[in-house]
Amino acid sequence: MPKFSICTPCWYDAEHPHNARQPRFELFLRCVNSVLSQTCEDFEWVIADDICTPPVSEVIKDKDERIKTFRLEEKLGRIAARNKAMLEAKGEWITVLDADDEYSSLYLQALDDASRLYPDYDMFSMNHLIFHYDYSTEIRKFIDVEKLEGRPFGSGTIGAGAYAFKKSLYEKVGPLPEKGLWDLAEWAFETYPEIKPFFWNENKQGYNSLGNPWGDDYIYFYMLTRLGKCKHLNTALYNVHSHYGERFHEDPDYNLGEEKAPQWNPQIR
Repeated sequence: MPKFSICTPCWYDAEHPHNARQPRFELFLRCVNSVLSQTCEDFEWVIADDICTPPVSEVIKDKDERIKTFRLEEKLGRIAARNKAMLEAKGEWITVLDADDEYSSLYLQALDDASRLYPDYDMFSMNHLIFHYDYSTEIRKFIDVEKLEGRPFGSGTIGAGAYAFKKSLYEKVGPLPEKGLWDLAEWAFETYPEIKPFFWNENKQGYNSLGNPWGDDYIYFYMLTRLGKCKHLNTALYNVHSHYGERFHEDPDYNLGEEKAPQWNPQIR
């Protein structure tokens, strides 16, 4: 049994015109390199292929025997793909890596050290390192739930790649509800009514969604923390790229036209 199962829900279409604007295929190739460069080698990588073009199995063919791909029968979306990957995970610990992000080469090594130093914890969280279009970076601080002493919290800085949890905890909590953006929020408010005040929008006199893009990162972390004990690690080894095709401000082509500039579009996910 591997120590870690890296779970990745994956969708891209290298042949679609949108890929020039939001190049998920190229970002996935960068994601692959980050996994294969891990200094801790005791892992499997479980990829749920949500009807990618070309299929993930063709892209990573013969790269590493630790990579396991599962192609869904039809495109079911991010949450269903993530559930499939976690279901197939065989490792002692589950980590999540979005297909357009990267791990630092020390990511799993840090979690391995943490599991040795803090054996009483069944969850770990860490910060994100954010890369912007102009090569500038920032550290996005992840919430330290221990300091809250069991109190509820909202979303904002919670991303799936920056927390890891034992497979035994996953088996207690179960999978994510496979719902759309607003249905997921409604389910969360009914199941955990104590979180509702964090999402009230005074201006529109209604509730916001759980987060960007779908809120599944946040609500699953919340579900895990209701049953698990989480230790925050003061490091930032999960890398998030806001864009692709970075340029310095001094570059005369920095301000690309809208048809070329990388943009986020929730309909493309």
